[in-house]
Amino acid sequence: MANPPDLGVWRRTSPFAIAFFLGATIKAVAGSYIQLVASFGAIAYLTRFEFLSSRGSLAWAILAVVLAIGAAALLRYWFFRFKLEEDRLLIRQGFVKRTALDLPFDRVQGINVERSPVDRILGLMTVRLDTAGTATAEGRLPAVNTELADWLRTRVDRGRRRKRVGDGEDRARTPVDAVHPGAESFPDLSAGAQGPTTGGVIVRLTNSDMLRIGLADRKALVLAGALAALAQAAEPFEDAILGVLDTLQTAVADLGTFSQATAVILVVLAILFVLLLAVVVGAFLRHHDFTLSRQGTAFRSRGGLLTQKEVVVEAAKIQQLTLSRNLVLRWFGRYRFEALPAGAMPVPGGDNAGSLEIAENLTVPLLDGPVAETMRRQVFTAEAPGLTLLPASPGFVRVSPYYIRAIALRTVAVPVLGGAVFTLAQWGPSATASPPFAAWCLLWLALSGLIGLQSWRRRGYLHDDEGLASRRGLVGSRVDAFLFRKVQGVTVKRSPLQRRRGLATLEVHLSSGVVTVPYIARDTAARLRDYILYKVESSHLPWH
Repeated sequence: MANPPDLGVWRRTSPFAIAFFLGATIKAVAGSYIQLVASFGAIAYLTRFEFLSSRGSLAWAILAVVLAIGAAALLRYWFFRFKLEEDRLLIRQGFVKRTALDLPFDRVQGINVERSPVDRILGLMTVRLDTAGTATAEGRLPAVNTELADWLRTRVDRGRRRKRVGDGEDRARTPVDAVHPGAESFPDLSAGAQGPTTGGVIVRLTNSDMLRIGLADRKALVLAGALAALAQAAEPFEDAILGVLDTLQTAVADLGTFSQATAVILVVLAILFVLLLAVVVGAFLRHHDFTLSRQGTAFRSRGGLLTQKEVVVEAAKIQQLTLSRNLVLRWFGRYRFEALPAGAMPVPGGDNAGSLEIAENLTVPLLDGPVAETMRRQVFTAEAPGLTLLPASPGFVRVSPYYIRAIALRTVAVPVLGGAVFTLAQWGPSATASPPFAAWCLLWLALSGLIGLQSWRRRGYLHDDEGLASRRGLVGSRVDAFLFRKVQGVTVKRSPLQRRRGLATLEVHLSSGVVTVPYIARDTAARLRDYILYKVESSHLPWH
């Protein structure tokens, strides 16, 4: 065991923790007042408020806000103290509203570590501890040394082992190959994005995987929107930009038609290249040297180029498994895996958004199907052997074809009604009977029918005696799987269409979210509801 620190002594963290509290304060202020700032900015833009004419007042206001945020961060650091006991961590914080946290080590289910480049140079790290009953990082120790973090890891691991022995859960948490000695061991993960299984490593991502993650990232669309917003913000430089564009237009106009088309294509390709380069660089920054390993009954992920993140999640805390992929990941034959913990709850003593610190999900940004099934078996152990996370599995049962009608009506309603309102406002009632508007309605009706058909083909479910998996998607796919004993509530709902056709929607409430199975027979939904509630009541294992 690591050398124990001084126990029973109240202490502060490193002064470099001021930077941590400064970021937390800015985040809290932004979360509370972002809508107010956005509204003020919109009003100022619409009214053409001249900021430059009130330069002095604006500068003083900005300075006051900066000083206030800095003072708040300094006070939060000064009043933050913690004490280590043999069996618990005590934290006292707050300068206006004082809060106290008493966190026994045997309640801690995971220790997550984050290290910025400055932290690595100084030998510091930020440690976040979360418990079984929440998804919040209840204990946060910013800018502590590595020796103290190692002691905490060792102490929490010992507390978890002691708790499992006391609860008699060792066999329930044993990996599936240990429960069934004759079963085959987990598959060799040497292909593609997976590394060898030696040393407990389940997944190891390579540099080529960073390229795949970047290409599959939806943030390219976000960056495109950011560029559009940046174009709006560049209004003061409009004359200079128009001058450059005029020069380019003159140069292109002197070329032939083929050369002009080539120039336009090259510009578009250059913009796409910049966007893709940005998301690929982002993938390297977030997931460089990513590894996922199994350590006892806990999973540990680690990755990051500049800021290194380490997430540790106890298998018992996982409430739901999700396997998803979009069109690009489908092309690569890869998936994104998430293990979701309990739902978000406020940190004890906190009443605002700034005191809500969501614990990290266990996320694997890229893996193949066999490894996803390996993760499912390791998380669910010997339970629910009939489940699968692979969306192409023939075991999934499709929902009723009436689901197509529901999706089509939902998809066609907004465009047609919006088009009718716009047509009435622009050209009057007679335009709604014109051929163009009729063509618009027919186009959206055909498109919504195709969307409904594709959604129905991807909608399905399967279950065994211990768990259920729900599949959905349109272009991509997503499968959510959970154990019945983790369920917090079950609801059977019926729309007017469902009542006429003897159908219903099953809603399963987990502490990590809601999983739905729509448009199945009402009797089937009722039987599943009653059986799930029976499994919850009769299970001797805890839900966390």
